[in-house]
Amino acid sequence: MLKKEIRFIGPLGKVTGSCSWMRDIDRGWSFLIDCGMQQGERTAEVWNSCEDWPFEPSDLKFIVLTHAHTDHCGLIPELYKRGFEGTVYCTKETRDIATLLLRDAASFPDTAYEEQDVEAIKWHAPGRDGKTRFGNYHPVDTDLFIQFFRSGHILGGTSVKVLWGPKGSGQRSIVFSGDVGPGSEKNEVLPFLRFPMHPTKGTFSVLESTYGNVVRDDADKDPTTRRHRLKALLDEILESNGTLAIPAFAVGRTQDVLFDLHYVVASDPDRYQSIQFLLDGPSAIKMNQITAEALKEVQVISQSGKVRPLWLGKQVFSDLGLQKNNPSHLQCALDICDSTFGMMHDSKGLRVSDGNSTAKQWRGLISVVKNRKVEVENVGSGPHVVVMGSGTGDGGPAATWLPKVLLSQKNIVAMSGYCSSGTIGGKLLELQNVKLEDRAFLSGELIWQKKEHQPQARLEARDIRAKIARLSGYSGHADQADLLNWLFEHHKGHTWQMIGRTVFLQHGEDYARDSLGNAIEEKARDHDLSAEVIKPKDPSKWFDLELDEGFDKDNGDNRVAELEEKIRLFQEEIDRIKS
Repeated sequence: MLKKEIRFIGPLGKVTGSCSWMRDIDRGWSFLIDCGMQQGERTAEVWNSCEDWPFEPSDLKFIVLTHAHTDHCGLIPELYKRGFEGTVYCTKETRDIATLLLRDAASFPDTAYEEQDVEAIKWHAPGRDGKTRFGNYHPVDTDLFIQFFRSGHILGGTSVKVLWGPKGSGQRSIVFSGDVGPGSEKNEVLPFLRFPMHPTKGTFSVLESTYGNVVRDDADKDPTTRRHRLKALLDEILESNGTLAIPAFAVGRTQDVLFDLHYVVASDPDRYQSIQFLLDGPSAIKMNQITAEALKEVQVISQSGKVRPLWLGKQVFSDLGLQKNNPSHLQCALDICDSTFGMMHDSKGLRVSDGNSTAKQWRGLISVVKNRKVEVENVGSGPHVVVMGSGTGDGGPAATWLPKVLLSQKNIVAMSGYCSSGTIGGKLLELQNVKLEDRAFLSGELIWQKKEHQPQARLEARDIRAKIARLSGYSGHADQADLLNWLFEHHKGHTWQMIGRTVFLQHGEDYARDSLGNAIEEKARDHDLSAEVIKPKDPSKWFDLELDEGFDKDNGDNRVAELEEKIRLFQEEIDRIKS
């Protein structure tokens, strides 16, 4: 019997550095699902050096890329640099975004690859004219196919199903979730994240667990609540005549924040007419262009013959009082999106006749920063909102803006995404509830990344006067409930089924994997389903995909390995504290 096997190289017990290796030695199949960088992990330096790859890049036939975030695609140029000559399969939106991010990364002094390595990538979006149809079979070798399904995580993001063998009842498959987005078809959370699709049932499934232990409350999934928080910050800077600085990731986060800013202002334009809105982020501006074009894409639903947007969420229509099935209303929604991203020649002169009052009062707000030094010096000259590059606040435009904005208590710095404790954003969030008079007792300083030909920016923690806030509700990651909804489907309204009865959990800290694994087993029992949950620990272990069950027969050994790993980590922490 031909042997298909899979090896989970990463991330195991971590959240970045996605890479799974599949092969069939007899058939000459050897390929990867994703090949990403580690970011913020203690093993990042070793992993990103690519010295310990268990495969030879030149032996790989192709790569399937689920989405464009660097922790999934960041090492692909290094593969080409080291001899890989194959194809990268993904949606064209993923291709465009990944190319943007990889080119940016190639310009950093600590990046091993160069732009020529990015240009060497052989992208291929399966489907007619590069328009990948979700659910279609795409052959990548003899009796080897892939299917894409929208994952709802970022623009272009997909879950991927790999199928082998002739089509029919004997065909086997494994479904990779990629990173799954929040919400569902009936409850979309973010304006430009259309709901995650349910892939068709497979033999096995591989599920991410980034937030596998988190169950968000309803407020964190409610667009109205999210915008109320943003509105409150706008009201504060109106009163203080200050600056609201919003560091935001270029991909997804900036576009969602821009939409919400426009929405709040369009709901009460007279109140906010004195605020100047600025965008300072070269990558974000390019991402706005990619997003505006992608939102125009539609798909034909083969079962019904209906034509629906491919990426544009239904939430945009409901927010603006538009009918999603009305062609003129679709064009109205697209015009509003173009206006939001600054894609129209005269976005401030936009005239909308359909929809609710918010839609009809929508106007383009954003001015692109052309001279950062001049604009930063204008801080304090009137109410400003600045959406800036670097979601963690460490580099990019934020490294110029924040040292100035943080000095005045008239100003607010609102972090819009996750920031680890070692980042500027993480350190600022630790001060969120520290009273102004108590900051005088603080020690330490913030140090930004040094820019070429410029002195390194530094700021004593005791000198931070600005209010620090967290803009929650913008996460593009599924929580535990969303992950369960991805895995379990109420099939045809009356029976429950799982995408894959054997579930491999990766892409999450061990506590998150454990929590999600328990929740999967509990839900399976509740619906009289049999589920086998595997949490791979050893990146050198192969799993035989011709087996139907019994992967977890060495659970005792796995438990011993878990305990030994915990002991090792505790000892490292003890040694660190002693030193």
